[in-house]
Amino acid sequence: MTQRGVCMRRRRRQQKTPEQQRRRANRRQRFFHAVGRILFIGILVAAAILALTIFFKVNTISVEGAMRYSAEEIVTNMDVREGDNLYLWNKVKVSNALMERLPYLESVQIRRHLPDTLVVTVTECEAAVAVSSGTGYVYLSRYGKVLEQNASDGGLPVVTGVTLPDIQPGQAVAQGEDAYCDALLEVLQTLDAGGMLDGLRFINLQDLTDVRIGYEGRFDIQVGSMDELSYRLRFAKTVIDERLSPSDVGRLYWDTQDRLHFVPDTEENVAASATGVPTESEQPVNLEDSTGQSGADGSADTGSSGASDGEISGDSETDGINAGDSSETDNGDSETGDETAE
Repeated sequence: MTQRGVCMRRRRRQQKTPEQQRRRANRRQRFFHAVGRILFIGILVAAAILALTIFFKVNTISVEGAMRYSAEEIVTNMDVREGDNLYLWNKVKVSNALMERLPYLESVQIRRHLPDTLVVTVTECEAAVAVSSGTGYVYLSRYGKVLEQNASDGGLPVVTGVTLPDIQPGQAVAQGEDAYCDALLEVLQTLDAGGMLDGLRFINLQDLTDVRIGYEGRFDIQVGSMDELSYRLRFAKTVIDERLSPSDVGRLYWDTQDRLHFVPDTEENVAASATGVPTESEQPVNLEDSTGQSGADGSADTGSSGASDGEISGDSETDGINAGDSSETDNGDSETGDETAE
């Protein structure tokens, strides 16, 4: 083939059909449009960052809801200062760090008010219990947050039988790492949910099969194991509120048939149950009274005075009778009948 023929063949290869030329033009057009959009977005982002950096700066930090801590303490312990950017930080991290540095803060909410103000709203918590330790006491909130370490119990309900891990104030007791800590958290949550936390006087967790809770300074509620904690506390509160008088003092316990009993006792003996010290009244109850006759449910008559003279007993599950039903008396032994807490 001659040189002229070769050149003509190359020209024919280079020639494109109208359809091919249109497609090629469309591809070029899409490419330039994409590049243009990217440049435009980049310019907008750069402008936004520049605007945030220059114009949106923290000028005022106001604090709401603080009582234990002053507004100055809260602002000082925040990771945001006046002059910082209003947006270029994480609110969750700042809030969590603040609650850890100031243990008595239960919650922190931070709101941005344009153009230059931060509003910090805090909720403070209170110590619910004092956990006995080798060197003193550790104060915990109702949610298990460590609030402080102190040489005295501060008049708080004392928890015995629990050894807390080495955690600092501002941190929370972790769940799932220790059975006794888990039991304590469960007791606190159950008492709080049942409206009994204000009446709490002690928690004895030395034996998780014999959990004891002091209530209102008058009652030693011997819950037993943790399996029936929620139900038994709820049922005990119903009996205390509806069947016992304000002058009654003693212990509430469940027998092997899941029947709730009340045995009158002294405030000293009730308080002694906080440390597991055995008392005379905790010895097995004689099933026969002084006349040789047993009470209506086979329980001994204690001969005490009050709204429930003697021993109150009731089946907490079997027959489903409400705890508010009338009681029967036999040989001075007051019996609630078979009762359940609604």
